Amino acid sequence: TISTNLTGMMNTCATVLPYMDKQQLGKGGMIVNVTSVVGLDPSPVFCAYSASKFGVIGFTRSLADPLYYSQNGVAVMAVCCGPTKLFVDRELTAFLSYGQSFADRLRTAPCQSPTVCAKNIVKAIECGDNG
Repeated sequence: TISTNLTGMMNTCATVLPYMDKQQLGKGGMIVNVTSVVGLDPSPVFCAYSASKFGVIGFTRSLADPLYYSQNGVAVMAVCCGPTKLFVDRELTAFLSYGQSFADRLRTAPCQSPTVCAKNIVKAIECGDNG
């Protein structure tokens, strides 16, 4: 989970930044890291997933600091998606056996479709700023 959600995202940012950086090869632009609302508040059931998403948010906020943006012209944004129908429809196995009630409540929580989620990410990109 950490390798995919956090380390993979960090490696991707490190790979694309030189091509976007105005002081190097690029013309600026925006990096959008897709994360989750589970990274905003602790989740006692999905501990590793929550930690990875906290990390994405922290890394994104750090990389979006004006110190970098003023020099490289690369805006960085994190979009914290809520639960999608596709995720909730899958079998949710809680990390801890006593967390199954939390996973069961998630199944009845309001969900968005992946299409609505994608449209909102595009809207965030169109309206958003660095950070």
